[in-house]
Amino acid sequence: MKRQLIYILAILATGYLTGCLKDNPNPGPVVESPLVNPQGNFSGTFTLIHLNPNTGNRDTSYANLFLYLTNGSNFQVAGDTSKIQAGSHGSYTVDGSIMTMTFTDATVTKRTLFNTPKKHLNGPFLYTFDGSNLHIYASNDTLNYSYQFQSF
Repeated sequence: MKRQLIYILAILATGYLTGCLKDNPNPGPVVESPLVNPQGNFSGTFTLIHLNPNTGNRDTSYANLFLYLTNGSNFQVAGDTSKIQAGSHGSYTVDGSIMTMTFTDATVTKRTLFNTPKKHLNGPFLYTFDGSNLHIYASNDTLNYSYQFQSF
């Protein structure tokens, strides 16, 4: 978990620094867009890509899921939770300034191993949201998590 957080912070810091280094004498008009925090009911696909460090091969698994974001702070994952995604519920926070959603899954205990066969929507994730399409994603050394949802 610490390693995943370090990678996310390193990516964000790199993006910030490269943005600061650009020197454009005519930047054009500033277009302000309101920060939209995801809320509501979503359906879509969870994609898990595992990179085998020994062979370099990638294994890809999918699950059709529902994500319910309510009251701006509660979440529930339902749908095909039989193989790669655990059904879960808990709380979440959004930091729109760095496009991060942090989930606290109430079904995860101190005994839950990080690399369980069923993945939990737990911890920090980057996200994009355009008002109806929500993409939540993260990666570490060998795993890539991608949740592609549409509101309904």
